[in-house]
Amino acid sequence: MFSSMELMGVIAYVLFLFGVMWLLIVRPKKKQDKQIEDMQNSVKVGDNVLLISGMYGKVVDIINDIFVLEVGLNKGIRIPVKKVCVAAIEAPNLKLTKEVVTIDPEEDDDYDDYEDDDEYEDDDEE
Repeated sequence: MFSSMELMGVIAYVLFLFGVMWLLIVRPKKKQDKQIEDMQNSVKVGDNVLLISGMYGKVVDIINDIFVLEVGLNKGIRIPVKKVCVAAIEAPNLKLTKEVVTIDPEEDDDYDDYEDDDEYEDDDEE
């Protein structure tokens, strides 16, 4: 069916595609996994961490591969989490910002539409 040269060409082509796939997909993923594992292994007591669930907590104890986190603003709640649940070492941004919006009546075009509108007058005044 296939000659040996055609078969060798097909095998070389398939091996080339697997090599490209490994270089573009598998290798960067392994590198990223190694960085995440190094970050998780570097967590120490007192660090503020972000979990993959989106919760923040402060590490108060480390037992094998389990971190005991203090969560909440009252600091009375402690929960155990697996080491692999830590997404980042970062403190939450609890700074409150208040945005004030001011509207200038002269620039508000919709305000004039309601001044001369008789639709909203009471019918009892007839």
